Amino acid sequence: MQGRVALVTGAGAGIGRAIAIRLAREGAAVVVADIDEVAGAETVRWIEVEEGGRAALVLADVGVEADVRAMVNFAEQRLGSVDILVNNAGIAPEPHFPHADPGHWGRTLDVNLRGVMFGIQFGVEAMRKRRGGVIVNISSMAGMIYQPYGAPEYAASKAGVVHLTAALGSLKETLGIRVNCICPGWVATEAVRRFLAKASQEELAQQSVPPPPVLIQPEAVAELVVMFVRDEDLAGRVVVWPDGEPWQLVPNDALYRY
Repeated sequence: MQGRVALVTGAGAGIGRAIAIRLAREGAAVVVADIDEVAGAETVRWIEVEEGGRAALVLADVGVEADVRAMVNFAEQRLGSVDILVNNAGIAPEPHFPHADPGHWGRTLDVNLRGVMFGIQFGVEAMRKRRGGVIVNISSMAGMIYQPYGAPEYAASKAGVVHLTAALGSLKETLGIRVNCICPGWVATEAVRRFLAKASQEELAQQSVPPPPVLIQPEAVAELVVMFVRDEDLAGRVVVWPDGEPWQLVPNDALYRY
């Protein structure tokens, strides 16, 4: 990845930070995109000081079209290109649909689905100039389950990301751009650790998908991103990682089996 530029959204913490640091470790210059300036700056500091890499911070709300366009432009102007795009930013604020008002649950769709679509659209425009690139979307197992779920708008947005990814598989042949997706279960991020620390056993039992004894590490998700960047044969593919099980690459025709 030497000489390549990666843009990672939601890179101020959790999965996004782990991905940004790992890509920098592999040799990529990294644009850290986040709405939290302090957290984003800490990721940049880590990359530059601990990893000896190159990084730059851009403040962007991926749910806002103008912000995403400016984010991609920043990457091109500051570091020269966008070769790798990781659409990681996501939210799931309470209360949830249908108990929340449309403005509230609509924000989840804006960030989790429209934000990914904005990123892909403007990212593709930038990658066309380089005649190729890699896009990795971070979805969730919430988008792959067919059962009651406590945050329906979150599940719907993540399911949309999965199907969007599969639908864009042909970009590899037409533009040389590979779009793939990762769907992890419970990940040991700072936010999840805070939730688990304060949640009662009753609250945990009421979760649609209770957390397993061993959580997925953010660095393990970052490893899958690296796999998708390196493997030039993978396009329109989805990795699922159910809680407590090994990850697996979903066969191309899997969705047609139902």
